[in-house]
Formats: sequence, C-alpha cells, structure tokens
Amino acid sequence: MEVRADVDMNIPYSIVQKSVLEDLGLQYESCQEPKFTDKKGRTHAPVGHVDLQWQKAGFLLENPETFYVVDSGNPIVELKHRGDQAADNGIRPVALGAQNSEQQESQAQKKAKVEKERAEEKKRQEERDRQKQQGK
Repeated sequence: MEVRADVDMNIPYSIVQKSVLEDLGLQYESCQEPKFTDKKGRTHAPVGHVDLQWQKAGFLLENPETFYVVDSGNPIVELKHRGDQAADNGIRPVALGAQNSEQQESQAQKKAKVEKERAEEKKRQEERDRQKQQGK
C-alpha cells in the first residue's frame, strides 16, 4: 500500500494511524506510551505498536521498523527523523506493509538485546545506589 509519509524530528518514534492498519488488514499489539507532540503541534497518545516495513516509492531498500499506533482521526504516517535523512525530511510517498518473518525475527532480537541492556544497566545502578547507602 502506498501512503504519504512525513518525516518529523520532534517525535520519539515512527507512528501510523489506526485506520491505515485497518486498510492494510493488520492487527497491532496494545501498549501505552507517553503522549507526545509532532512538528505540526498535534498531540498523539499511542495505543499500540506494530512491526512494519516501509520503503521510499521507487527504491528497493526496505526499512523494517516498529511503528506506534495512534488514533488521531487523520490517516497519517510519520517517520522518526534519522541522521541519514537530514537532506530529505519532507513529505513523500512510501510503500508500507507487513514485515516478513525474517525481518520480524531480526526486530525481535534487537528488542530483546535492548531490553537486556536496560535490565543490566538497572542492576548496575541499583548496585551503585546500594553501595552508596552502605558507605554512609
């Protein structure tokens, strides 16, 4: 499915409107993330997330990514700005679709690695805090 997508430096992650997923016949996993405001001043409250792939129209490179689902009333897709998009940050058509199983596995591995690193950092911080308390 081809949609028009905007690139936004203000948003913490890429978003897709719930109706776009309905048009694609895709489901999403529920979650609650903090509200945020995009560059147009619209406030979004994610209700879920879904792993999709997108590619610029006319390009072969596919980009697997987790999109957060919003129910804003307007059919929107906004891509989180990345450094390599610095010269290309306007609205453009993109092809949007479900990830294949290999992409989903890769995305799941990346998520698991990040979660593990966060848990390890939390343990290190708790240990530092405990040592501070004992030193007092």
